[in-house]
Amino acid sequence: MILKPASFLKPTGAIANIVVLSFATFLGAAHSASEQKAGDGDVREVSSSPRSKISATIAEQYPSVRALALVQGNCVVFEYYRKDIDAETPSPVHSVTKSVLSILVGIAIDEGFLRLDEKLSEVFPKEFDEKVDPLARDITVRDLLTKTEGFEEGDVPFKIGAEVKVGAGVSGKSEIWRWMLNRRVKYPGGAHFRYDLIGSHLLSIVLSTAIKQSAADFAKQKLFGPLQIDNYTWLSDEEGYLYGENGLYLTVRDMAKIATLYLQHGRWGDVQVVSDAYVRDSTTKHNDGGPPAKSAYGYQWWINDTGTDPAAFFAAGYKGQLIYVVPNRDLAFSVAADSIPGGSRKFINNVVLPAAIGLSQPVQCVAPGAQ
Repeated sequence: MILKPASFLKPTGAIANIVVLSFATFLGAAHSASEQKAGDGDVREVSSSPRSKISATIAEQYPSVRALALVQGNCVVFEYYRKDIDAETPSPVHSVTKSVLSILVGIAIDEGFLRLDEKLSEVFPKEFDEKVDPLARDITVRDLLTKTEGFEEGDVPFKIGAEVKVGAGVSGKSEIWRWMLNRRVKYPGGAHFRYDLIGSHLLSIVLSTAIKQSAADFAKQKLFGPLQIDNYTWLSDEEGYLYGENGLYLTVRDMAKIATLYLQHGRWGDVQVVSDAYVRDSTTKHNDGGPPAKSAYGYQWWINDTGTDPAAFFAAGYKGQLIYVVPNRDLAFSVAADSIPGGSRKFINNVVLPAAIGLSQPVQCVAPGAQ
């Protein structure tokens, strides 16, 4: 578990901050073009600017939205924070965790630790016994990423923090391992999409096994470190494996950093954090997907189009957590929420995208090393 208690517990009285941030803000140098603040419980429009109007609309019509960051190019051009949080407040991103895990898997593939066609039997050959369905041996890393592992439906969902008896499992592993690998495989790998939560946790274990180190350390060194994200929590199971399906806490600004990373094809300043090839492949439709987002699916990313150059791709979490990227408009945004009345799509179409049009004026900020 990675935790920064002082920032995580920091109280705040700010209600909304509307700012233009250069890419340098991400590196610690904030630049404010305009700022809106209000007293307890209300939003006062300090001007008739589009930014103040957007802030008022969110506060009045979507009070359960906690924070929003809007990115154009290399810049955060708009931020909104409800009165009870600020830019330093992490929120549970729920299933957005899966998409962040996908980035780590992509980095591991780039560095030669994993292959997309690598089978579970190759990753940990000693972890199978006669009780494991032989078809499970042929499940690939790609199958895990696309949620087409093929395990039979009807399993009891795995829950973070659930007490699991540690006993004699596969090669001495806990009952979690036994449960994950001992499920019946109903469909051939790659043939059937199922939003199987435990598949993402199995992917986290595959990652740790392949890189031969803690995935938490790998994440810090390879992803969070370059993006200067240090105010976060990522929960682990009792064996020390990062939860792959849930368990990550991020600030909305740091979620926007991840959006920017993918908007910039895996590049952060002069560092190629994850390859452009993996970013494109992971955000390309690999199957039709299904519930809960009812969209096509890539590598733990949802796709909002059927083409190989999608109109949008996104990471989505319970109660409206979002990282949403629209490459053709050089636009991305992140949302933290307690819920979103009417659903995320309505909020995106009625508030966020119109706001992006209203804020489309040039912003003078360029990422270091950007071409």
